[in-house]
Amino acid sequence: MMSAFYNGISGVKTQGYGLDVVADNISNVNTVGFKSSTAEFKSLFYQTLGQTASSPTTSQIGLGSTLAATSLNFKQGSLTSTDNVFDMAIQGDGFFGIRGSDGNIYFTRNGDFGVDGEGNLVNRNGLFLQGTMTTISPTTLSQNATEKLGNTLVNGVTMATNQAFTVPTGNTINLTDVGSQTNIKLPDLLFIPAIATTKVDFSGNLDSQKIVDTTTIELNSDAITQAFDETNQTISLSGNLNDTPEIQIINDGQDVYITLTDKNGKSIQTRVDADADGNFKVDNLSVKNLNLEEPLVISANATLKQEIPNKQNFSTDVIAANGDKNVIKMEFTKRVPQAGDSTTWDVVANLYAPDNTLIETSNGALEFGPNGALVANTLGAIGGVEINLGSFYDPNVPNSGFDGMKSLAGQDLNLNITKDGEQEGLLKNYTMNANGEIVAIFDNGKQATMAKVALYHFQNDQGLSKIGDNTYAVSSNSGQPIFYTDKNGDVIYGATISNRKLEMSNVDLGSALTDMIVIQKAYDASAKSITTSDQMIQKAINMKK
Repeated sequence: MMSAFYNGISGVKTQGYGLDVVADNISNVNTVGFKSSTAEFKSLFYQTLGQTASSPTTSQIGLGSTLAATSLNFKQGSLTSTDNVFDMAIQGDGFFGIRGSDGNIYFTRNGDFGVDGEGNLVNRNGLFLQGTMTTISPTTLSQNATEKLGNTLVNGVTMATNQAFTVPTGNTINLTDVGSQTNIKLPDLLFIPAIATTKVDFSGNLDSQKIVDTTTIELNSDAITQAFDETNQTISLSGNLNDTPEIQIINDGQDVYITLTDKNGKSIQTRVDADADGNFKVDNLSVKNLNLEEPLVISANATLKQEIPNKQNFSTDVIAANGDKNVIKMEFTKRVPQAGDSTTWDVVANLYAPDNTLIETSNGALEFGPNGALVANTLGAIGGVEINLGSFYDPNVPNSGFDGMKSLAGQDLNLNITKDGEQEGLLKNYTMNANGEIVAIFDNGKQATMAKVALYHFQNDQGLSKIGDNTYAVSSNSGQPIFYTDKNGDVIYGATISNRKLEMSNVDLGSALTDMIVIQKAYDASAKSITTSDQMIQKAINMKK
């Protein structure tokens, strides 16, 4: 009966431990990244009453129970979405590494991170998130970048006066070894210097299709003869359309308009017909209403149908050494009429500043052979930028002369432009991708991977030691942290890190409340065994009376 006392006491104490564990789980039902624990009990020891060789059993009495362990339950918790780009949730096995002020690395599933005043990624307690950083180098802002920042303030300091840093763009990061992980620090001021454009390659088609339309052509006024009658104040004029080289076709009855202008700007106009040979004349045209103190200015034009020049315009931006985004505008004009079986296009390249100020002009001509392939090009560089319009046709090289600009009738432009150079960029914001990488986004559209978050694993998660704040420390039972690797030895996560999400507690409230009821009943029963033993002893004492 005395053993029953102590068994009951150990039962009350043991169930009290179990209730403490369940209550802790319930209190953390809404704690981010919390992992529930399960109380595991064991018997203390046994008193052997008898054991003989002739008996198949051993007679023993148990002498109570005690808490054996509080095992951790690392079952995945549900994920909730947030607005913080640096909130992270692990889907699968693993832990974030956080460095304390003592220099030691601790581990957590709570991915509630933010940026402190120094640019470090930290949790709510100021512990530093661990990962592998890219190379960050100091740099100097350009004049354009300084003006763009203006008086922008960050933490009360004008951005343009801060130290600027630069990083490689278009890069990826692989995690280094476990012992080489560092604090993740994200500068406020990142700048990508401009790389000047040195070469632009154009390829496409200049449509050589013949275009016939009604057009007005200014005539060669120097070839127009005149006879002035001072007495009658009349003038007679004659000329020929063939004296103007731009006129290709002459038909009978084409309109010719002649304008006479005096020194005061007053003018009169008359219309005459040209004959089939191009001759036209005006007899005794009265000019008495004009000021005749000085010779009259004669201008004439003809309206006729003939081939008109094809035109093609396109443009591209180029980066200057100072970071400006200049524009090259290309203007192609087909020569008419063409000589022989070749096709020649005059080309003008104009370089404009961002404010549309003309910086430089380059002129040239492109000649294409009968098959439309480029055979000659006299257009030079402009503003230090080489303009490549393609290689020349070589009869010994198949398909040569078609890798740049060509001139085929009835085909679309199909323009393609490739160029070097890179526009300068200022940091726009930070984000994360599905690979656990923190990425800097620049205002020129470029991206740079700044860091990769480390994801630690252990041989025995159950051996980790809880130290509060949802944080674990390494113990002799857990083993040292490791990284998973693939067959090639490259570090892999073995899980997924999602940003703008947090992993919630994995406590099952229904199961926890049920466990509480079971533990309560066990506690009541253990207490009842104490009172029952007390009653039995009391009865035995009373037998003496």
